[in-house]
Amino acid sequence: MCRGFGEPGTAAQLSSLLMLFVLLLFVLERYMRKRIRYHNPSNATRKTTAIALHGKHAILAVIACVIPPLLGFIIPLIQLGIWSIKTFKIMVDDQFWMLAVNSLVLAASAAALTLLLAIILAYGRRENHNPLVRGLINLCAMGYAVPGIVIAVGVLIVLGKVDYWLIGFLAENFGLQTGLLLTGTIFALVFAHTVRFLSLALQTVGASLNKVNKSVDEVSRLLGSSSVQTLRNIHLPIIRSGLLTAALLVFVEVMKELPATLIMRPFNFNTLAVRAYELASDERLADASTAALAIVLTGILPILMLHISIRANANQ
Repeated sequence: MCRGFGEPGTAAQLSSLLMLFVLLLFVLERYMRKRIRYHNPSNATRKTTAIALHGKHAILAVIACVIPPLLGFIIPLIQLGIWSIKTFKIMVDDQFWMLAVNSLVLAASAAALTLLLAIILAYGRRENHNPLVRGLINLCAMGYAVPGIVIAVGVLIVLGKVDYWLIGFLAENFGLQTGLLLTGTIFALVFAHTVRFLSLALQTVGASLNKVNKSVDEVSRLLGSSSVQTLRNIHLPIIRSGLLTAALLVFVEVMKELPATLIMRPFNFNTLAVRAYELASDERLADASTAALAIVLTGILPILMLHISIRANANQ
């Protein structure tokens, strides 16, 4: 349950204020962009010519390109690797592998649920032209702009009320005495991550669907296919690379998400991100390096898969 909040009412009020602020920004952004149109000018497809740099200009260009990844990724990664080698025998035990399994299961579950909802919402937005329905679907994309801790508090409040209603309902009608069925399980954690990262999947799937010409839908209707059949037999095979991209993005984000996981995780359920945070908080940076490096490597592999998929599609 909610850890670290001595006054739940205060936390709820602060969360509500932050949500209202984000909602205001979201509505303002949509209002400013409602008349925007994209055009393809006649010279948009002309080929660009590469400029060859020589001498000091080439050296300066290389330095400018190398410094950001060197300072922001390569050097920290090397330091994590050195610390991990030194602490490997101590930190990599049965508990570490359990944390890795928990992280993978949580990330895979959240990615699968988020992708499913994104497909339904993106296709619903494509098929439905009702401004209210489209507005509500677009509102679902607001979660990524909200801090994870705010979403965690909101989900706890909502699911907590549902839990207490279920406890009373089951006790009154079936004589069953149950504990918390939602907030005390991994379901609440997966649900919170789905709310948090639905925007990533929705925008990616929506962008992929927008590339499919509407005439394809019309031809499918003329041939007697329903909306579900059109989605299953035509759209999903066409946008499968976009679906993979959406799933991988959510997977990577959930693997390294800390605030929501830290607050909503069930008892005796930890992840690599939580373990790295706990050790780093105790100033055991070398011990935390193993979990941190595992998160980095887990994030790099899907990105490499995504890169290979994009290059393969580009070469087709």
